[in-house]
Amino acid sequence: MKTTGLTAGAALAAGYSAKARAAVDKIRVGSIGTGGQGSFHLRDGLARAENCEVVAVCDIYLPHLEGGWKNAGGEQRRVTKYTNYHEMLDKEELDAVVISTPLHTHYQIVMDCLDAGKYVYCEKTLCYEIEDCREIVKKCHETGLFCQVGHQRRYNPKYNKAKWLTVERGLVGRINHMTAQWHRNNHWRRYVDHSRELTPEEKKVIPDLERHLNWRLYKESSGGLMTELCTHQIDIVQWFLGAPPSRVFGTGGLDYWRDGREVPDNVALVYEYDIKPGDVGFQAIQRRTRYQKKTRINRPYTVRCTYTSTTATGKRGASELIQGDRGSFELTEKDCFIFGEPAIKLEEEQKKQAMDAKKAAEAVTSGKSLGLPNDAYTKGYPIEVFNDKSVDQLQFEAFGNDVIDKGTPKANQMVGLYAAISGLAGLKAIRDGGTVVDIDPAWYTFDFETPDPYRFENWEGPDTPAEGATTKGAPADAAPAEETTA
Repeated sequence: MKTTGLTAGAALAAGYSAKARAAVDKIRVGSIGTGGQGSFHLRDGLARAENCEVVAVCDIYLPHLEGGWKNAGGEQRRVTKYTNYHEMLDKEELDAVVISTPLHTHYQIVMDCLDAGKYVYCEKTLCYEIEDCREIVKKCHETGLFCQVGHQRRYNPKYNKAKWLTVERGLVGRINHMTAQWHRNNHWRRYVDHSRELTPEEKKVIPDLERHLNWRLYKESSGGLMTELCTHQIDIVQWFLGAPPSRVFGTGGLDYWRDGREVPDNVALVYEYDIKPGDVGFQAIQRRTRYQKKTRINRPYTVRCTYTSTTATGKRGASELIQGDRGSFELTEKDCFIFGEPAIKLEEEQKKQAMDAKKAAEAVTSGKSLGLPNDAYTKGYPIEVFNDKSVDQLQFEAFGNDVIDKGTPKANQMVGLYAAISGLAGLKAIRDGGTVVDIDPAWYTFDFETPDPYRFENWEGPDTPAEGATTKGAPADAAPAEETTA
């Protein structure tokens, strides 16, 4: 998306401001970038969100613009088309903007939209440079606006319920390891219609159509698997742990496709999270054997996460495994399962047998109070949540509500910064030849109050996973994996 350095101040000069707008039923949205992910949002999330109205769409590639316009309702809903987002910002009375453009364009567009007084939804990864992400956090603070980032798992009620059961019910105990992967077996390329000649207007901003459409595969515009897939899942890891990584080791290579792309087609990383007493995610434990030292077991500890992604085998697909000493959650965008630890169940049964009858009658162990069903110790037990909406719809309805109520998104700009730091640090480790990259706390530290990056929905109801609970709206099955990447 070519920028001109202009400021989009016409709407503000005319007295219109998203912030000044009183409580309304719907927010007026402009969509910038209407390719694969942008059109998916227009078809699914924005189209179904009851509090969002798309009034304008913008894209510099005309086939994408036409497709996005139709997905947004086109002539029937009087949606206006633009090829220059500055013009859209100047002419339209917008409350918010949805940005679904290539990664390397995010920074300038987000900053221009915030300068124009618009709330922003930006696809992940937030930016291609950590310092650019920091500038967006600062700009949000200066303007009083927010930037919601496309980490849609934060709005998946099954993930939220698993997070709540982890924090409020201690269902998995102390998290001590995490495993995540996104495996697929395809070339990850977008079709390029070479028979269509670019218009003179398009040629000004699209010097190479192949690189424009397949921007994920080229180093100048993307970090490949690390910025388009990894950040989704590493975001969940740090959300559950309540901490950013302290360091990361990574390796990867271009070993299979070798078709002109410049980013690795497979990666493997280890993230380390140093947790200490007082941290959001710190969990104290009790001794399980007489050999454990009471004065040592609750000192600072380190949790490790292994992450892999490949484009040449689809086995195991995409999931996150949250592993604790009492149980584990296995999460996907469609399903959530709890697995109890048989070793803990056995230990608790042995302790009960060793007690006299009176003590046994009075004892309440963690396993008993949580009431995990037997299936949780064998094949895994599903965490059920009633829902009749897609996750994309839920994230945009939440976005609309936060704009109307001047709230703070769960997937706010600090969430975007933390995830970007994790992905970009891992990318650096890979590009530097398999080195260890230390995460500098200064990267996510500011001299002003920032939004909470670890917030989740509170659940009230039975502790037993089998009984579950219902929500105001919770995820229907999410979009296909291919559609969930920006």
